[in-house]
Amino acid sequence: RLAIEGRLYHGELPLIRSLLRSSHQITHLRLGGPIPRLCDFDIEIAIMKFHNNTLEELILDGCCGKIISLEIKSTRLRTLDLSGCKSLSEFQPGSHCPNLEELDLSNCSNLSLDFLKSKFCPRLKVLKLRMNTTIEEIDSADKGGNDSEHQPYLPHLEHIDIRDCPLLRHVSIRSPVLTTAEVRGCNHMQSLTVSSPVLSTLCVAWLYSLENISLDCPVLTSLDLTGCYKLSNKGMQLKCPALRSSGIRIGTNEASYGNE
Repeated sequence: RLAIEGRLYHGELPLIRSLLRSSHQITHLRLGGPIPRLCDFDIEIAIMKFHNNTLEELILDGCCGKIISLEIKSTRLRTLDLSGCKSLSEFQPGSHCPNLEELDLSNCSNLSLDFLKSKFCPRLKVLKLRMNTTIEEIDSADKGGNDSEHQPYLPHLEHIDIRDCPLLRHVSIRSPVLTTAEVRGCNHMQSLTVSSPVLSTLCVAWLYSLENISLDCPVLTSLDLTGCYKLSNKGMQLKCPALRSSGIRIGTNEASYGNE
């Protein structure tokens, strides 16, 4: 395990590169705090090339530097945290990270999420995309095959965080093991679809533009719709037999649910 944290200055970067290359058998690496000149080369060469066969966890929390385009290849990597890398605009985990379970891209404000449109990281359990200012749509349905329209391409997804994404308009999440979905504060979201046989609590508060919500969640017992001003009965399709009126928090909108 290796952790380097705190503000680092230009003259210290060569020392860090040397340390990364000379260290052996690193399984967990954390670089925290601003590293102004950290670049794509450092991640792909100084870290991944030398530690590809051992690294299981890589955390670059707030190491914004000059990381613009990044391709990660590791068959052992399970946790990848790039949160706060605001200059990152392209990221391709692809099939090169078959065992990745947790991916944090929070506050990567310039990141294109085109990789979400194709199959990637089949073992992913946790996906965090909070405060992304470019993403407009998320659809976790695999439409690649004749009989796969409603099959998840993230079949192991348990937790997704898409809070405070200002341009996000349409979200469709389907996972047989999804237990937590954080969707608050997306001011322009118009439609939301969630399907999970194990999701019991869902808060979609303060989605000011939400007009349509479709839920297929048989064990859902708590639903918070506070501040969803545009949502009406017409826009609600709820297949939630366990949900009762007492379990719905409506707040200021006029929608209601008659399953007593």
